[in-house]
Amino acid sequence: MAIDHAERREKIAEIAARVIARDGLEAATVRRIAAEVGFSTTIVTHYFADKDELLLHAYRFVVKQSSERFDLAIAHDPADVVGCLLALTAADESSFLGWRVYVALWEKAKIDPVFAAEQRMGIDTALQRIATVLKNRFGDRTNSEAVQMLITIVNGISVQALFDPEAWPQERVRATLGRTVDMVLGPT
Repeated sequence: MAIDHAERREKIAEIAARVIARDGLEAATVRRIAAEVGFSTTIVTHYFADKDELLLHAYRFVVKQSSERFDLAIAHDPADVVGCLLALTAADESSFLGWRVYVALWEKAKIDPVFAAEQRMGIDTALQRIATVLKNRFGDRTNSEAVQMLITIVNGISVQALFDPEAWPQERVRATLGRTVDMVLGPT
């Protein structure tokens, strides 16, 4: 049976993301990730030159998951601003995984230009996606300031939800996003 190298690489990145989300960045050693995925460290280092490359791919894995959630929301209703914002927000266990990885890598992005560029690209992509759904809903009534305000609320809610998930159930997140959209763009 042939080995699917892309699939194996993706699986290792997924396990790395799960280790980061569950146990923190320091716990995400090549040895630990190899053990959790059931491979030797040699196999992991075959796919990733070093820990930084593995961390970068773990970050990309969670960005891909976030993009898939957003794509599903926009496919369901291209004008559902709240639904699309909810897809970007830490509102359930799947999105918590991504947000835990994002937060864990903030300090690394502060000192490492590769990670900083990756995070900037992720933010730029999120801003473009929000701008697209706002245009679908409101036409030309939106502007870049509105988009920036909405990503700020997504980020703020997400950080609060990570540290106090009981206070931020999905229903509260959705309601807060809805009120924010109304405040920023006027009642829908």
